[in-house]
Amino acid sequence: MNAVSVMSYEHIIGGVIAGIISFVFSVKGILPITNAALGVIISIIIVYLLGKHAENKYGREEISLGSWIMNGIVPFYFMWMVVWIILLNYIPAFYPSITL
Repeated sequence: MNAVSVMSYEHIIGGVIAGIISFVFSVKGILPITNAALGVIISIIIVYLLGKHAENKYGREEISLGSWIMNGIVPFYFMWMVVWIILLNYIPAFYPSITL
């Protein structure tokens, strides 16, 4: 596989992790801190660190800014939002002790 597709897979996995982290910070009853903005800030930090990792691993010539946006940030954002929304909609339905 080429570097761009590997970078996309890494960002997709990071998006899933960021979605879970955002969910944990969005609901009451899991952590003592309930703040969705904190989950968003942590997710932005994750995507930035993934971009720096890709730049160091594959080089700036192979991973350009346009490539990072379309093959890194966009898959990260979509996976982050899908996982976060699915968890927000389905977990409280099955576990009523967890509230929004």
